[in-house]
Amino acid sequence: MKPNAEKHNPDPEYLRQLIESAGISQRAAARLCGVSERIMRQYLANREANTALNAPYSVQFCLEHL
Repeated sequence: MKPNAEKHNPDPEYLRQLIESAGISQRAAARLCGVSERIMRQYLANREANTALNAPYSVQFCLEHL
């Protein structure tokens, strides 16, 4: 499957579902996607949180292929 940034969905709930479907921890997901645990937590944070960040498509793509 080729990357397609038109399918970008940085919704934290979607990203959490991908991690759960892979059967791994957030820590493991961060390591496998090449980001720090702190950044992964920010990608997965509720959008109202001051520390929330939108995950780039590259992280979403990585999580989709775990």
